[in-house]
This record gives sequence, C-alpha cells and structure tokens, in this order.
Amino acid sequence: MKNQRERKILFLATVDVTIYAFLIPHMKLLKDIGYEVEVAASNVGFTERIEREGFKVYNLLFSRNPLNISNLKASVRLYRIMKENKYIMLHTHTPVASFLGRIVAKIAGVPHIVYTAHGFHFHEYGNKIRNFIYYRLEKVAGRFTDVLITTNKDDYKIAKEKNIVPNGKVVYIKGVGVDLERFNPQGLNRIANINLSKDFKTNNDFLIIVIAELIKRKNIIDILKAAKIVAIHDRAFKLLIVGDGPLKVELMQFAKSEKSINERTLFLVRRSDIPELLSISNLFVMTSYHEGLPRAMMEAMAMEKPIVAYDIRGVRDLVEDGLNGFLVPFGDVNALAEKVLYLMEHPEVARAMGKKGRERVEKEFNLNVILPQMEKLYRDILETEEK
Repeated sequence: MKNQRERKILFLATVDVTIYAFLIPHMKLLKDIGYEVEVAASNVGFTERIEREGFKVYNLLFSRNPLNISNLKASVRLYRIMKENKYIMLHTHTPVASFLGRIVAKIAGVPHIVYTAHGFHFHEYGNKIRNFIYYRLEKVAGRFTDVLITTNKDDYKIAKEKNIVPNGKVVYIKGVGVDLERFNPQGLNRIANINLSKDFKTNNDFLIIVIAELIKRKNIIDILKAAKIVAIHDRAFKLLIVGDGPLKVELMQFAKSEKSINERTLFLVRRSDIPELLSISNLFVMTSYHEGLPRAMMEAMAMEKPIVAYDIRGVRDLVEDGLNGFLVPFGDVNALAEKVLYLMEHPEVARAMGKKGRERVEKEFNLNVILPQMEKLYRDILETEEK
C-alpha cells in the first residue's frame, strides 16, 4: 500500500473558478476512496471556497493568454510543487494549464497524467490558422498524456482518428454531471420576487435566459440581434443575460443603442441563484461557435426549459432537434428568431420540450450517472500503480 504522501492527486486548471464550478464532486469522490486531493490554479476569487470544501489550493499565476510570461513562471513553480508532493496522478483541465501541466508532469515523473478536453479549441467554425496551431499543440501535449477524456462525440471521434494520444487511451464521458437535486423544477416554486432590478419587471412576459461568460466564443451579439427581430413582432418578452466578461460593456452598449430591446434586456453578473433564475424563465438560448458539452445548457434542461441553439459540436450532443429544443444553422439569426417566436406562440410545445430535456439529463448527464463512470476510470488508472 502506498503511504499517504504518495496517495496524493493534483487537479490543475488555468483558473480556480473551473475547479469550483465543475469539479468539486469529482475531487470528493477521490477523497472518499482514500486519496488526498490538492488543487493548482490561478486565484480569480474562488480559492477560499475550494479550501472550505476541504482541498488545499496552490495559487499559480497562469494566464489564459498562452504567450504571457507568467505561464512560464507558473510552470516552474508547478514543477517544484509536483516534485515536493510526489503526486500519483495529475488530472488537468482547460487549455493553457493542460498543455503546460502535462509536459511539466512528465518531466516531474508523475505516474499518471489525465486530461479532460472540455472541447478541443480547433473546431468547425474556427480560424484555419488558429485551428492548425491548436491541433498541433494538442498533438504535442498528447504525447505526454496517459488518458484523454472527451466530453462529446465529435471530439472523441477526432481524438481516435487523429491519434491525439499515441501512447495513451481516449475515453468518452458525457461531461462533469448535473446535480439534479439542486436543479429540480419540482423543488422550486416560480419565484416572482427574485432580486433582478427595480426597473426590470417580468410580469407575464416570456422570459428568455442566457447564461454564459461574456467572451467572443459565446457570440452573445447574435442573441441580441435575434431579440431585435422578435421585438418587431411586438411580442411581450424579456431577455436576461447572466454572466460577466470582457465584452460586457460592448454588449450592454449595443442593447442600449437599440430602442426595441433596451428596456427588454437585463445584464446580471455571475449569480449563485441559477436554479431560481431558470425557474422563472421560459426558454434557454445559446449561440456559441465553440463548446465542449455546455453544463449551463444541461442545467437549463434539468429545469425543464426548452433550448434554441446553434447546431455546433457539443450542443448537438444535448439537443435533439424538435424533441427537447431546436437546432438552427450556425450564424442564421433569422432562423434563431423564428424558433424563439414559435415557442412563444406554442407554450404547450415549449413545456413538452422542457420535460423531454429533463428526462434526457436524468438518463445520460445526471451527476449520479457520471460519477460512477469516473470512479471506475480512476480506479482503473490508480490501481494499476498500486498492484
């Protein structure tokens, strides 16, 4: 049996919010089966919360900009942390940390290197040059990867066909899982007094919700453009955009400049009451051009909300067109608006789609479905070393 020092696992991400938002249940799983789990990530405000959950956090100043010199400094410190703690396994997430972390782990002699790709950054709507660069980087780091976890069918197919991890194996697990107890429409009343804004009253309006980081790849501008088209039909609706990011001011200015949607649109920062916000909403919309397997969408489905989204990788793993929502061609704002209008005018269809979405999450994307798969994978990896 390994001593306690050697029964240590490191979870690595570029920023700590990734760990806190998605991976706490996975780390608790490993803790429950006898491993000590620690975290390394850049502190963007969630480190204390992770530590309150019982996990030590090393603050590494990773940057999402791969060319930032801080990434090199963080890699040097990461190497020292790995050598000092003698981790038996590294499980890494997010592009920058995963690229650097896998190479550092191999140099440091970490026995097992696991990488979850939450959507390869080369994709069908990506710039050709960027796609080439990201593909080559995945191929390089893939040589230092023992297990690659893909979260959607397209990535799994590409990883196998392109031999992304020539010395390891590729597995397909459907995301990180959704907590169906927290996201339970039967456990929440339709709350009329959620703290939104004194000037923003939903009344009986059809409420469209968007939950996303306000960055380029989320492509929120298309939702605002679609809302303009919907507004032409003089329908009673409101648009709730929940999230933060570098494009927030630009998006708010766009909405403010458009009279037809200005008073209909409310921007909120990151919130802890997402189930409650979903409970008062009628429709979830997503217009990203790049996703892995979007958990915000799964959470909306768990809350029995129909989906209207662009037909892209990852999203089509969740939405079956016409069953639990609608998929429209990427970039077709008119088609997006048309489907939104259809669901506004056919509430019985919207409700039926919402229920189908919940059923699908219960069957395939439930945390209680995903965690046993992760436990089996972890045991298969770790028990190899312990025998």
